[in-house]
Amino acid sequence: MSKLLWEAIQRSTTGQLMAEEKFETELFPTVLADLQAKHKIEWDGESPIMADPDLADAIFQAGKELLLEVGLYCKNTRRIVKFTAEEIEEAIRTARTEITLGKDRQAITISPRAPGDPQHPYTFFPAGTLTTDIELYKTHAKVVMQEPTCDGVIPIPLYGVGDVKNIADSPAQTLVCLTEAQIMNEAAMWAGKPGLFLGIPMSATTPLTLMSAFGSGLYNKHNCTLPVQIIQDMRIDYDRLNLAFFAEQHGIEPWMSSSPALYAYLTGPEQAAMEIIAHTLGMLAYSGGSLTQAMSISVHGTYIGSDISWCNSAAALAAERNLKLPWVTFGSMGNPAGPLSDEAWFQVAIACISACISGMEGLWLAGGSTGVEARWAGEMARAAATLKPKEGVEMIKKALAAERAPDPAPVSLRALYDMKTLRPCDELVGQYRKFTRIFTELGLSYPSWPH
Repeated sequence: MSKLLWEAIQRSTTGQLMAEEKFETELFPTVLADLQAKHKIEWDGESPIMADPDLADAIFQAGKELLLEVGLYCKNTRRIVKFTAEEIEEAIRTARTEITLGKDRQAITISPRAPGDPQHPYTFFPAGTLTTDIELYKTHAKVVMQEPTCDGVIPIPLYGVGDVKNIADSPAQTLVCLTEAQIMNEAAMWAGKPGLFLGIPMSATTPLTLMSAFGSGLYNKHNCTLPVQIIQDMRIDYDRLNLAFFAEQHGIEPWMSSSPALYAYLTGPEQAAMEIIAHTLGMLAYSGGSLTQAMSISVHGTYIGSDISWCNSAAALAAERNLKLPWVTFGSMGNPAGPLSDEAWFQVAIACISACISGMEGLWLAGGSTGVEARWAGEMARAAATLKPKEGVEMIKKALAAERAPDPAPVSLRALYDMKTLRPCDELVGQYRKFTRIFTELGLSYPSWPH
């Protein structure tokens, strides 16, 4: 457990009082802009990836100074929790740089990897779908877990169970989350992978449900993590601290997560990368965690674009050089274009290449809604692992410039798979083969790709 958890709790009652509006509209953006100017952190508006080691170090230093100068705003007490430089340095020095996820034959140990390291980033596939249909949800989970490149999964939130809606702060949400856990375990057993890493309880939105999800043992310290993520723009509440303490009591790996939104208070990807570092150091201080999920989004809800991929790679490279934490980012495009969309396949490939050349250790929600898309993400992460940063940047530029077919109408899993054998249809396999040819011609290869 972090030695600073109890200090954070104490300082939440003694720190400087400040109105939340003043914190988020005056203090935070002013210090952020000043630090960006001080460290000369600029994006050229064109590059989709940040591969400059010196700039990565500047981003890390700016992010650390952001945490030290601004602190974390506690929403419960309206006070600012600050740490000293010595405390943060100690937290960095004593952080765990290696973790094991899953159990028995499905256990994976994630260790630091530099850009171009032959150890591929691990891929955690999306399992399930947004529905109240339990059988359909389970089938979606099975089609990704059966793939050989499945290193683990991240459940998709369940809308409900039959007529029981997923209602926050009610027993209904606990029921839905426990159903999610049961289905994940059943699907993993069906796939012959009982020890598979099952991510985080995604149908839970409140600490009560998150904690309850571990009471059954379906989710446990071997197969699941507990979210302790910071709230947007340097804010925390007692829910975060309660979750961090619960994780420590039960030996559960904290899931540290930062997802800053571009173009709200943040003026660009430079500031988002700085904030990701500040968030990570803050979570490291109060949770003692290790596994870090970091990605940016736009206020319009998009997950792709050169600004977003630049931010994600910049924060990852800054962390790889200065933190060595197990670092994962978003591995799909997060839109409803569907599994036959060329744009979706290209964006998954770009995310995988970026992870490889930025020193990331994993991708979460890698692929798409089907097993074949998930397979593609896992194979891309393995095929691109040894790319040098310059090679990866050039490949990403070629992928961005490549011709795309217009997006077809989204289709259901039932139209893409034989629901009895769970074999993909010819059209989906054809899309897979099309993209293996495209990236083979760009210089990548994987044993299962047709030659």
